Amino acid sequence: MPNIAEVAELAGVSTATVSKYLNGVKVKAKNAAAIDAAVKKLNFHPNDFARGLRTNKSMSVGVILPELDNLFFTSIISGVDEILDAQGYSTFVCICRSDPMREKKKLDFLKRKKIDGLIAVPCSDTSDFVKGLEGIPVVLIDRLSGAGNCSCVLSDNFSAAYNATEKLISCGHSKIGVLLGPDSNYTPIERRSGFTAAMSTHMLTPEPQYIKTGAYRIDCGYSMTKELMSLDTPPTAIFATNNELTIGAVTALSELGLIPGKDISLIGFDSDTLAKAMNPALTVMVQNVGEIGRAAANNLLEQIKSESTGRSQIIRVQTEMLEGNSVCSIE
Repeated sequence: MPNIAEVAELAGVSTATVSKYLNGVKVKAKNAAAIDAAVKKLNFHPNDFARGLRTNKSMSVGVILPELDNLFFTSIISGVDEILDAQGYSTFVCICRSDPMREKKKLDFLKRKKIDGLIAVPCSDTSDFVKGLEGIPVVLIDRLSGAGNCSCVLSDNFSAAYNATEKLISCGHSKIGVLLGPDSNYTPIERRSGFTAAMSTHMLTPEPQYIKTGAYRIDCGYSMTKELMSLDTPPTAIFATNNELTIGAVTALSELGLIPGKDISLIGFDSDTLAKAMNPALTVMVQNVGEIGRAAANNLLEQIKSESTGRSQIIRVQTEMLEGNSVCSIE
């Protein structure tokens, strides 16, 4: 089993420098990179329990998510774990099922585990569970309002919705239906703002009957699409603003015998896998979810290593449009 001396020799630094770095003390960037490489090559595993007694660090991070049956959240975990695992941190993943009381219980559990930091997607922007985390670094994902002094990582939701809406408008659509998540969360509010801003830029007024809100669930996307298409004057295009709503919209349109790109235009969100699997291929706004997870983990590690909490930093990750054949032009 390799020891610190072997790590130091391979990294070309002193054992004291290795010890400092492994114990969370900041060292020169080039030394940190060399130590990381040596640790990985030698498969060196420090004694976390002993180190915890010396440094009061558990080398563990808590992650709280609303649910796991959502591609966005599972992809976040992959990005988070990629960064944390490389730095020797273990991850406790807790699911609160979008229940504020369960969320609080999971947080209490993580606090008893003496976590060094927390990454969370709170149930809603009104959730105040982070107030009980005094002195613990926190990074929120996909939430902003009510975050207090926590760092936040999220997609540029406004621009994503603006660009999707403008794409539909450029193809002649003015009767555009939009499927949004609950107004209690910051993300749907940003996407609604992007939609209305694009409409306003082109001198169009969003019609209230074309704007639908509901939970981020497939059945909600399905029912909202059915409602839109049952209107006396249904929309000629639909923008579904998350993966589950997109799947629901696709299902509803299929049942109605409507083909995206031929009978109606449709732009979805999140899933490039779904987009490529469909025939015709679906146009979607794709979030770089892996990068969101990695950015959250890196920011948390910076806070842990610098022993600074209470910093408020907002990190926005750009989306991109993956163009398929689900948008058609009209006169």
